[in-house]
Amino acid sequence: MNIKERIQTVLQKLKLLDKAKANQLTDEEWKQIVDSYKKEYQSTLQEDLAADMAAQAAAAAAPITQEQMNQVQGILDSIVNPAQNANTSDEEGTSSAPAQATGEGMVQLAQAVQGLISTMENRANEDRPIQTVTATTATFTGPADRAKFLFGIENPMFSMSERWNQITINPAAAAGLGSWDEETEGVAFRKQAVAFSRSLQKRYAYLHANGMLDAKRLAAGEFGTNYEGVNTAGVGNQYVVLRQDALIARVLTKRDLTQYFPVRYGIQDHDLVFNAFFSEVSQAYQQGEIWKGDMKLENEMGHVDDAMIKLKFGPMKELERMYIGYLNKEGSDPIKWNMIEFCILNSLETAQVEQNKRRMRGIYVKPETGVAGSYLNASTGIIYTLLRYVHELKILPHDDSAYRGYTDADMLDAVQDFVSDIITSCTEDMDIDNHVLYLNKTHQPWWIKNVRAKYGKDIDFTGPDSYKNIVPDTNVRIVWLPYLGQLPLMFMDIPGNLQFLEYIPGEMMSVKVKEDMELLKAWSTWKEGCAASFTGRRFDSLDKLKANNYEWQQIFMNKPAVDMAADATTVDASKGFWQITAANTAAKAITDITNAKAGVAYIIECGATDNATTIAKADKFADITEAYTPTKVGDYIMVILNSKGNFLELERQVGGVRKVNAALQPNIPGVR
Repeated sequence: MNIKERIQTVLQKLKLLDKAKANQLTDEEWKQIVDSYKKEYQSTLQEDLAADMAAQAAAAAAPITQEQMNQVQGILDSIVNPAQNANTSDEEGTSSAPAQATGEGMVQLAQAVQGLISTMENRANEDRPIQTVTATTATFTGPADRAKFLFGIENPMFSMSERWNQITINPAAAAGLGSWDEETEGVAFRKQAVAFSRSLQKRYAYLHANGMLDAKRLAAGEFGTNYEGVNTAGVGNQYVVLRQDALIARVLTKRDLTQYFPVRYGIQDHDLVFNAFFSEVSQAYQQGEIWKGDMKLENEMGHVDDAMIKLKFGPMKELERMYIGYLNKEGSDPIKWNMIEFCILNSLETAQVEQNKRRMRGIYVKPETGVAGSYLNASTGIIYTLLRYVHELKILPHDDSAYRGYTDADMLDAVQDFVSDIITSCTEDMDIDNHVLYLNKTHQPWWIKNVRAKYGKDIDFTGPDSYKNIVPDTNVRIVWLPYLGQLPLMFMDIPGNLQFLEYIPGEMMSVKVKEDMELLKAWSTWKEGCAASFTGRRFDSLDKLKANNYEWQQIFMNKPAVDMAADATTVDASKGFWQITAANTAAKAITDITNAKAGVAYIIECGATDNATTIAKADKFADITEAYTPTKVGDYIMVILNSKGNFLELERQVGGVRKVNAALQPNIPGVR
């Protein structure tokens, strides 16, 4: 088989023969031909071409004819100049007769082929999208005269007569504008900031009421024609609405826990959620009035706490310096914010991130008078809400040393043991088909490593039903929760049962502004909390709860506690917020909690009554209500660090009787 036949064979296999005859082969297709030729004949195309030409030149007895030379030249020329040949054919309509081949011309073409093939072998394939999608982009600028209005938005807040808008256009202009005039420029700035923040709250409430709180769609400007007060809106207000939507979308992108737990609005203080439990009602038929069955109503109580933002900006020259720094920052923001938007956006973004963390790890503590408290103590989140249900005897944790905690080496085994025990505890009238398992997202790499070690290194973790999202050998779906640090918490619940509570949608976004000498003060107050709509039956003693053996329990959780060493007199907070004492060889008392962090409540639980560990009302614990002396296994005291470095008591249980410190936790259900 000669070189021509070999090339034709390759073209036929690749189904490119017709395109080759029409001189329509692309660079990418020629690379396929070269690669396929090498794979098929175990030699390169350029080597075989050179060898074929040399053999023909050496065959003196049968010298190459002009027709053969023309054919070889045609092949080489179609390789070197495919586009030119195709264009020539298209322009002329018909193919013209090829020029007569010469030996010198064929050598030049062969060298060009060799260079072309070498270039293609060393070049990566061009990235070509499978599909190109075009989309419209929201316009956050208006059509007004930009000499009069910033971004062409005809609205007083964007008037170019205002100092802050002149700086937006030209940060260097600040030097020529002189010092801020607090009586005119400062007053105007604060007036517009107040108006914008109140409008922002109304816009958020409108979007919530109409089901438009979708960050991506808001950022794209999809709801720009759906806004409150459209009939009375002045010229330019529609562009303010678009920018408000973009600002709200930017804050919502930080709000990542509401994808796992819904928000329930309208809770001003406490809220009752009623649940009905029915006893048996069915029986075999018999004549007469033989009645059976009754209904018992039990309620869950949700509550909210008051949270706030209180910020001081200023003096105005300092605020201006911060804003100019934002304008001069490298990188491009999709939207250029003016000074008022910049202040409100950054305040709300920070507040939203703090709320995310608080909704997971927060616990409300009444603040010390005149002292700024931790953001974690503005309300109570998921962890301490679950803990309250445990202390209220509504949830019985699955407690086993096999899954109280885990490491990077045994996380998978611990989780599987936990799920197995939950399945085992289900009675014939219960199922967990709708439950999901909540795990610590920080430990996801441990999980993946364990799954690979147990089930094979080639496990695929990309799909929604992969072992990254499903507990192996079960149908239990996994939800990975952020903000848990190193806590080995795991719990199962039906999505939507645990809820975040608020009073008014967008209440946090209603930032008020006030002048105070050379300072600008901004603040916002709102209500937030966390509760489950259903936990299970209620019991008045731990013995009765255990005897119930998880019947109708809704939430299943482990006990992420750490065992302390015998005879310990200090608690190392870095090991965990929940620690259990051991039997001591002699009477011992806790004198300190080392490595304690502000905003975190620590639990010291009695694990043994033999020389039970006590706490005296002295030194670091001088501010607890009274000395702590447990008398039963399971007794505990919960404390938190104050601004002076001492520990305050939040609640305790002694002799099986729970007592909440109403002075520090006044809103806990049952306290008032």
